[in-house]
Amino acid sequence: MKLQCICKKAIILTGFLLTCSSLYAQTGNTGIGTITPGSKLTVNGSLAAPYKNISASGTVGANDFYLAYNGSSNGTLTLPAAVSGTGNFSGRMYHFKNTGTAILTVAANGAELIDNQSGAGVASVDVPAGYYAFFINKGTTTGTTWELVLLSSSNSVPAAASTYPFAAVPTTTRQSCTASPTLSIKTEINYPQGSVVNTGNVLNTSTGRFTAPTSGYYMFYGATQFDNGAVASNPSFGSVTLYLVKNFGGSPAVLVQTFESNPVTVEGLNTSCITYLNAGETVSMAATAAVSSGSTFQVVVSSLYGYKIAN
Repeated sequence: MKLQCICKKAIILTGFLLTCSSLYAQTGNTGIGTITPGSKLTVNGSLAAPYKNISASGTVGANDFYLAYNGSSNGTLTLPAAVSGTGNFSGRMYHFKNTGTAILTVAANGAELIDNQSGAGVASVDVPAGYYAFFINKGTTTGTTWELVLLSSSNSVPAAASTYPFAAVPTTTRQSCTASPTLSIKTEINYPQGSVVNTGNVLNTSTGRFTAPTSGYYMFYGATQFDNGAVASNPSFGSVTLYLVKNFGGSPAVLVQTFESNPVTVEGLNTSCITYLNAGETVSMAATAAVSSGSTFQVVVSSLYGYKIAN
């Protein structure tokens, strides 16, 4: 019986040694595949962690690590709620890649926030199609509990779907506008001929408004021709002004304007700017003019284009 017991112990010990043949400990450090670990954990070889495909909104789990969102409609993945005391997961990392065609939103839980290096925490971060985001938990339980480490395109040149380019066809349909001797009335310019590029339908051609899908910096360029050649009595212009206006239908703010005085009956103007927009804010091109008679002027061959240039 004693011999049998000794043999069993020897077999168990041998199996343990074979199993741990590449696991080493030295000066408080642990090494896998190395006998000289220089850090608390040193791995001489590849690492693997869970990879998950997901196509709908949900909550990120404790066993998640890399999540690829392949949805065709906008979705939200909510980060785990902070834990105080035992179970606090300070330093936990999550990787997100938007492999789909819509917008992925990564949101903090409840009233928690994400530190996106903007000076104030945000409730969520949008990850456009083709973009990658890396988050790490700060270990805090209120305020900014997560930190956005990186948000970038996976391509050296951002994909078109991630920068929202748009371009309206130079419309040959005349648009009648309301003239004002005090230049206080601005008429939004629309584009009845539609557009040649309109990623995500960001430009409403009937109203002429571009709506920012995500917060960031955008570039705009617009042009039109003031032409009273088809207006009754062909009134001459005392002046013409072309604007780029933010939030025309709400609390409008003039971003930039181009002014020309005494242009007779025909004048072409263009204007451009770079501006920061919050998601949902609009930019449109607008015009106003003073005329020698009547209360109407017209614009023709109008176009507007732009795109997002940075977060």
